[in-house]
Amino acid sequence: MDLVELLDSRGIEYKKTNNPTEILISCTSGEHTDKSPSLSYNLEKNVFHCWSCDFSGGITKFMKSIGETVILDVDSKQPYKIKKLRDKIRNVIEADDIRIPSERQVYVGEFKNIDARTMKEFQAFTTEQMGFQDYICFPVYQFGKLKFIEGRLMKSVTGKSKYYRQPKNGRVGNILFPLDKIKNTNYVILVEGIFDMLNMWQLGYKNTMCIFGAANFGKHKLEILDRIGVTKVDILMDPDAPGQMAANKIAGLLDSRNIVSRNIKLPIGVDPGDLNLIQAKDYIR
Repeated sequence: MDLVELLDSRGIEYKKTNNPTEILISCTSGEHTDKSPSLSYNLEKNVFHCWSCDFSGGITKFMKSIGETVILDVDSKQPYKIKKLRDKIRNVIEADDIRIPSERQVYVGEFKNIDARTMKEFQAFTTEQMGFQDYICFPVYQFGKLKFIEGRLMKSVTGKSKYYRQPKNGRVGNILFPLDKIKNTNYVILVEGIFDMLNMWQLGYKNTMCIFGAANFGKHKLEILDRIGVTKVDILMDPDAPGQMAANKIAGLLDSRNIVSRNIKLPIGVDPGDLNLIQAKDYIR
């Protein structure tokens, strides 16, 4: 049972606000009459504050104030929070409509040390459409919507870039992939590229997300991490100078939201996409 269900079952009235993560309740401090609800309860963070008398605190204090002994399930709020986040910022993160090519072939086999099982899990395919000839393609979803298709060149072809994306202006500034697949987002690992992420997933680190480039972490991604309840982040960038500069920037941004972070610096020449299971266990403890 969550808080809203509890309030409904107890017949305690509340008002919804323009912020889908907050509700207003008549103050439960017992210190004053509150005909116009002045207690704001944040359903994401499970904290409350009365703007009239400054009565405030967390879920335990609030439950005590209403004489309730039921223990709410607040250890993992991700399903609720992700739903609310989807509803609230869908317009912000919306990309141009795009569809999976109608003529495509499921990619069967390994590629760049990524095994066939993982390739299948991430729906890798090949196609002759949309300019994706000679590319392995990965559909990138977030909050249930296809945001773009990321293509990786299978072999060196003159005039073709290593990576190719459709739509070409597909935004990555607010994409953490594969956010939709992560079951518990309290603790996540951030890596630079999609193949770094794929390698970590096949090693069993299924809380890993890629940021699509060392320079592509900013306020939008920070906002998403904060809103889905992330409390700890391992930053696993490439060990080169750009990667470490990015790691330091990410750590600073996370600190601004009180998200604990750790920069895991790999030896020069070793990237997250190259790690084997023994190395991963050694570096990520």
